[in-house]
Amino acid sequence: MRKAPLQRGGFSGDKHIKTYIHDITRGRKNQVKSGISAIFSILIKILKLGVILIYRKTIYDMGVVRQIEKSRPGRYGAPGEKREKKKKLTPEDVRRQNERNRWKKIQRLILMNFREGDWHLILKYRPGERPETYEEAKAHRKKFLDKMRAAYKKAGIPFKWIAVTERGKKGKVLHHHLVLEDIRRDGIDTVKLVKKLWIHGSEFFSALYEDGEYEKLAEYIVKAETKEEGGWCTYSRSRNLKNPVKTVEDVPHRRWRDPPVAPKGWYVVKDSVYNGTNPVTGHPYQHYTIKKLIKTRRDGEEDESG
Repeated sequence: MRKAPLQRGGFSGDKHIKTYIHDITRGRKNQVKSGISAIFSILIKILKLGVILIYRKTIYDMGVVRQIEKSRPGRYGAPGEKREKKKKLTPEDVRRQNERNRWKKIQRLILMNFREGDWHLILKYRPGERPETYEEAKAHRKKFLDKMRAAYKKAGIPFKWIAVTERGKKGKVLHHHLVLEDIRRDGIDTVKLVKKLWIHGSEFFSALYEDGEYEKLAEYIVKAETKEEGGWCTYSRSRNLKNPVKTVEDVPHRRWRDPPVAPKGWYVVKDSVYNGTNPVTGHPYQHYTIKKLIKTRRDGEEDESG
């Protein structure tokens, strides 16, 4: 049967098909543009109302311990409040901030590379053999560390250490503070080796413990640095120390949790949570530490403890 011809205005040719497709495409483009404009308008309104805010979360990962810092980026104020004018830092503000950053850095090095039961070692001098200058005292320290390193190397064990030299409050006598691993294998006994190689006087060993000790020790080392002869007496460290893994992310939430909640398998260290306000920006911040739950086996059963 013969088909009836297409009426005028129908799709009788390529020209009409192309025109139809063009009209549909143009319409969709206009719809997309309108949709994007509407979304931007809504976002602008929300931002003006202060509904969307972010905070910055910085994590220092040291294996079984993590330090977490939460703060507002400089361009965001606290929820419901206008951003305060930025205050100019005074020299004292800069000094305190630098000191705090420095002892935090040392604390993280200790947490990353040493463990509970390692040693805080103090090396002292016998009367009559006490050096008068830092240069002389540091030469003694270097010779001692070189001999320790050689003994460890011979046994195939890495030698890790942190050290600072200072004058005591009483008598201004020079002495050394060190953080060392406690090694007792492959012919190395740290305590016996120290007693053998430190020939200038006495040695005092204090076992490290995590709860507060690492923080206090790091703060002490920094204070020893800053109070000594123009502040040039900086701490030294072995090159084989590992640095913590640092990650930074912006979290799209108005507020952080207070008190904070640790992820599964971790717990928040007691008394580590601190909420404060930056005196310069006026923005809030939160610092705390979390530790990994360690599985232990007791009486044939698995338990989790920190």
